[in-house]
Amino acid sequence: MAGTGGSEDNTERNTLFWMCQNSVTRVNPCSSVAVFILFCRTLVKKILLVRNDNIGDLICSIPAIQLIREHCAAAQIHLLVNSYNAPAVEALVPGWVDRLIVYRKTKHVGFNFHQLAYLIRFYRNLRREGYDAVVLLVGGRSRQSESFARWSGAEYILGYGLDHGSPRFQEGHHELEYSWDLANHLCGIKKDPPVQIEYPIRATGLRTAIQITSRKAGNRWEAQQFAELARQIHAHKMEKPLLLWSPGNANTLTHPGDDDKAADILELAPIAVEPRPTATLQDLISVLQECRSLITPDGGAMHLAAAMGVRIVAMFGQSDPIRWRPWTPHARILQSPSHTIQDIKVKEVVNAWLELNG
Repeated sequence: MAGTGGSEDNTERNTLFWMCQNSVTRVNPCSSVAVFILFCRTLVKKILLVRNDNIGDLICSIPAIQLIREHCAAAQIHLLVNSYNAPAVEALVPGWVDRLIVYRKTKHVGFNFHQLAYLIRFYRNLRREGYDAVVLLVGGRSRQSESFARWSGAEYILGYGLDHGSPRFQEGHHELEYSWDLANHLCGIKKDPPVQIEYPIRATGLRTAIQITSRKAGNRWEAQQFAELARQIHAHKMEKPLLLWSPGNANTLTHPGDDDKAADILELAPIAVEPRPTATLQDLISVLQECRSLITPDGGAMHLAAAMGVRIVAMFGQSDPIRWRPWTPHARILQSPSHTIQDIKVKEVVNAWLELNG
């Protein structure tokens, strides 16, 4: 979730607090009626959409972005994302978004003098853009997102938990529905979300892939389980499933990698898988285009693949599937009663995969 960063993010916020504290002279967290009237009169010329957190969260915001574009055709729309997840939405430019505003997170590079200088330049340039409205597409409160909104100087800010007409955040919904409801609120409409995300890049292949990397420790299956899964799929299909993982060391705090786990799987099932490490988001998108189905723990790859039209077998540990399930009718969700991902049996995963591909 946004707004739950580590000590480096806190250092960044504290260091820049003086910049944001007195930066905004006219902030009006506004009602849907007021904003709708402004948009109908085309008085709002420039909008900033903020989604600066994780890949899956960003993918879940795509329908809201498209809805805002549809109802605000005359406005210039910018989307603020971080440098890690930006490649996931480059395909939205220029059809749905006029420009990406790419932000370098402190936790990705460390806090030092160069990062401080970068942050000062970034916030100053953001202020110079002259946005009329900012929409925080976060499902909840995010101090970082709100700092972007305050520093932008926009007169109108829309997001959960803000006063004077902004919608109230209520638990029990999907992340996509939260950003979608904000878009409805902004445009003064009441429209149901689509059943499938309309991502510009589509998967057209027939391969099955097994994706083993998850940012969350509670969503990580064991190498032995993945190896047995690969052997059973290979036996059923007589074709090697692709083995996908994020390269690197598992102890890296910013972007943990799974080179060791992948090596263990390849040792346990040497003839049953085809290794495809995905060092970048572009690599992941390219491999997913070859796929018909993906077996994966909850995470960004799951949401991206679902948006591309890939059939998903999603394994959940402690994450809430109500909020984070893949947004597609072509998915099977697995979660053990203990909410421990290791308790999901290989046979359950194989059966779900066969059901999807039968």
